[in-house]
Amino acid sequence: MIITKLKTLEAILEMTRSFQSFLIAGCSGCSAITGVGGKKQADTLKAQLETHRRPRGGKIESVSVLRQCDCQIAGSSLHPLISNYDAVLSLACGVGVQTIADLYPNKPVIPATDTMFLGMHAASEGKFYERCRACGDCILFETGSICPITRCAKSLLNGPCGGQVGGKCEAGGWKKDCAWVLIYKRLKERNQLDLFTKFRPPRDCRISEPPRELGGEKPSEEKKLEEAKRNEAGEGRKREAYSELMKQISSGKFVFTGELEPLKTTSLVEVIEVAKMLKDHVVAINITDNPTAFGFMNALVPSYLIQKEAGVEAVYQMTTRDRNRLALLSDLLAAGALGIKNILALTGDYTTVGDTPQAKPVFDLDSATFTYMLRRIIDEGVDLNGNKIENPPKFNIGIAASPNAEPFEPEILKIERKVRLGADFIQTQCVYSVEQARRFLDASAYLKTPVLPGVAPFKSLAMMDWMIKFVPGIKVTADLEARLRKAREKSKEAFFEENVEVFSELVRSIRKTTHAAGIHLMAVGFEWIIPKIIERSS
Repeated sequence: MIITKLKTLEAILEMTRSFQSFLIAGCSGCSAITGVGGKKQADTLKAQLETHRRPRGGKIESVSVLRQCDCQIAGSSLHPLISNYDAVLSLACGVGVQTIADLYPNKPVIPATDTMFLGMHAASEGKFYERCRACGDCILFETGSICPITRCAKSLLNGPCGGQVGGKCEAGGWKKDCAWVLIYKRLKERNQLDLFTKFRPPRDCRISEPPRELGGEKPSEEKKLEEAKRNEAGEGRKREAYSELMKQISSGKFVFTGELEPLKTTSLVEVIEVAKMLKDHVVAINITDNPTAFGFMNALVPSYLIQKEAGVEAVYQMTTRDRNRLALLSDLLAAGALGIKNILALTGDYTTVGDTPQAKPVFDLDSATFTYMLRRIIDEGVDLNGNKIENPPKFNIGIAASPNAEPFEPEILKIERKVRLGADFIQTQCVYSVEQARRFLDASAYLKTPVLPGVAPFKSLAMMDWMIKFVPGIKVTADLEARLRKAREKSKEAFFEENVEVFSELVRSIRKTTHAAGIHLMAVGFEWIIPKIIERSS
């Protein structure tokens, strides 16, 4: 049995405000049994809405469907009527809403209920697809009637992440559809992309904490409105430059950043020595946080030590994959105490792509809600719940981008959402031509946020082949690939020399022909090549 609860009349009026006519579809299945969505309740809601909408008029009709979760029954019941209305207001559970949306993808389907939890149903045969988590806080109106909590592997409220390729999700080997690409396509069909870029604040996980009961409190509409107003108030606010990285970017200097991986070890001798080697060539060095979901040393300690012992600024990468909001706050406070000034807010690769695929992913927040959390800490001196922080840390916030993402538009819209929340700079995944860099830079120029395209030379042909085959969003040009293969036929030394030549040419072209703020150089495992590329690119 599926248990639903009627949304407030105010919430329903707000969701239906932009539609002149709509069909109220009751459900004679679970919703009717629980006294929420039967024909009687549909008629009552119709009368209430007509009373409140009387000055503006418009056609409202009510109908009851035996079971909205059954495609055949729902289709036969609604097909003769649905073309006469701008939208459908469904009194069914989240499964029923999504069933109707799948039947009529161009018709907005509005949930009039919150799905609270699911009862047991024994099915001896057949295949079932999960479509609703019964989280008790339905946002299907904002997401094209596709539930991101259930259909996104990371349950992201503000997707897509960087782990989709061609609309397929990294979780499960790029075989299943990315929920947020589906949401983008659905909203684009409906001319509702403004809902795609809308920021959805962190969920109150108490709503879905087991064992659940009806009658408890849930976040009020007033609190959600307050979150939205706070977000809008922060848009366009001038951000301070706390770090040397942001100070140099703000001054107009073309900057370089590097990247180091603390591996599965307790020794940081090599990391510190490499940082010392890069010190005079880069303004800051990223320290990765369990990259590709491999379990390595926590990035906070090496971030601190390269600043203390190598004298070079760190960009402390933090993913939401491995920590809930409590752990993120703890690490941020520790980072502030240790003098870290840059945070790169990431969602993180899914656990199944790493070396411990059995691990349970967290994803309490996503990179957008994490950015929002950071801005509240920095600007207001409070945590997500408004609790005061003594001597709050001051960071500059970086975000990541996929310049070769396909489809491309949802990637730009996702970046727009995070820039509006208060991101200070953008570092991208690898580009292997100036055209790839320019495409992203031109598309994101309206955001007026400094971008550092990522450039990653190849340590070997095997590395190049692996990245081309397995790393999402990597597009190596045929000319670049041919030059490196030809060089390797001569010798290993010729291969490295050609790396220097090829990538210094690329950096020089980006620097001279685009408005990039700098370059993020990633040469993990052979960082000695970075100074050579920088020197030859000037």
